[in-house]
Amino acid sequence: MQISFLKDLATPRDPTSPFSFLNYLFTKGRLQKFINLGTFLPARREYEDYMRWCASHFSRAVKYGTEITRVDAVHNASTGKVDRFTVHWIDTATGTPGSATARNVVVATGGSPAVPPLFAPFTTGEDVRFIHSSQYATSIPRLSPTLLAAGSPQHFVVVGGGQSAAEIYVDLASRFPAAKITLLVKDTSLRPSDDSPFVNEIFDPDRVSPTYELNAAERAAKREKDKGTNYGVVRLELLERIYSDLYAQEVDDPCESNWRCRVRDSRTVVAVQRLEGGAGGVRLEVAKTGAENGEREALEAGLVVFATGYVRDAHVRILEGTRALLESEVAKGGENATAATPEAVEAPAPSAEVVAPAVVPEAPKETITETTTTTTTTTTTSSSASEPSTDSADAPAPSATTPADEQVKVTVEVNSAPAVFPVGRDYKVQYAPGAVEEGAGIWLQGCNEKTHGLSDTLLSILAHRGGEVVGSIFGPGAGSK
Repeated sequence: MQISFLKDLATPRDPTSPFSFLNYLFTKGRLQKFINLGTFLPARREYEDYMRWCASHFSRAVKYGTEITRVDAVHNASTGKVDRFTVHWIDTATGTPGSATARNVVVATGGSPAVPPLFAPFTTGEDVRFIHSSQYATSIPRLSPTLLAAGSPQHFVVVGGGQSAAEIYVDLASRFPAAKITLLVKDTSLRPSDDSPFVNEIFDPDRVSPTYELNAAERAAKREKDKGTNYGVVRLELLERIYSDLYAQEVDDPCESNWRCRVRDSRTVVAVQRLEGGAGGVRLEVAKTGAENGEREALEAGLVVFATGYVRDAHVRILEGTRALLESEVAKGGENATAATPEAVEAPAPSAEVVAPAVVPEAPKETITETTTTTTTTTTTSSSASEPSTDSADAPAPSATTPADEQVKVTVEVNSAPAVFPVGRDYKVQYAPGAVEEGAGIWLQGCNEKTHGLSDTLLSILAHRGGEVVGSIFGPGAGSK
């Protein structure tokens, strides 16, 4: 992990909570041994188990294996105001549609893997050779026999310059000791994360309100300044390990092209094609970053893992049915409101779904908005959720919410446009005054980084934020415990 276990799902808000990481360790009988480790950073696999343990206490109240398709507003016949919302979903195993109606809805769908358009055609099909970093831990055990098959290129490429890319690079080198491993970094170098005490204060809960109160330009400047703590950076200990391993190779052989493991900085993939023949694999054309039209290097790879981050705009599509309630739409008489079509709830094929990009008009300048990405989404299914076998505590582990028959949302970046669902400081969507009855509403979680700060998508303030949302729904003091 890259974060202290004390920033778990409960401790920062209530250290006496039974859902703290320490109580999890106590319940599992490992508290004393964890203390003996002398670390604040548990392994990812252990933290995943902690999150599963927490979730198990609420299994009766959770419907797994569902995908939300849309949320519609329900008007009160007497007042004309919206007093409820209907949430529509499909069962991902059977395609059966379902729905439920509630006065309060929290949209916390998380991020969708961002896939460069160049890679998108190679992420589906029987012979998948491109996977997003979010799929790595659950896919690699299933893919291993294919990758080691005779004729398949024994060369695996990782694209990215952040923590996930570095961890996967190290894990591949350990898992496949006879294969060549290459890490392609767009930047001029791998860079260390800044987790010093003063800088870490930007993730404190009391920093959210001052950030929200800034204007859009000030927030953007602050986010750019702070991103070195979390985006495209690697923990120093892992950087030192990678550098040490590279140096050991140079001691044995000064010719870098002969090394089994390489880190190539200032590199951008500019073309991809499948290799001919039954063994599979792909051919990458790689150029110097900033000189994409110049000299190119060809790499043949049996697997490409792209650690290219996430986009967090699923709420734009999900809330399309409530667009007419926005003040900007009310002012225009709702002329641009898009009605939900019957096709919106039809079940997609189990292995693939394509969702048309949402058309997002520009938000008014006086409204606090965030920038989002128009996307095309594809669902791919893998058959195994086995955890990778490794001795490294830094090795990637499956997400706590990954089911056995994993369905991974892969989002292809198309273009950017302003979001249209402004939120208040309490994370509640700000619909037009009088459009929604008091006591009803929709709250957004994990997609408000541009208004609430860098910590919005992270674990750092999750406990506090959950309490704030509960307090906003049920009244002051409701979310204190």
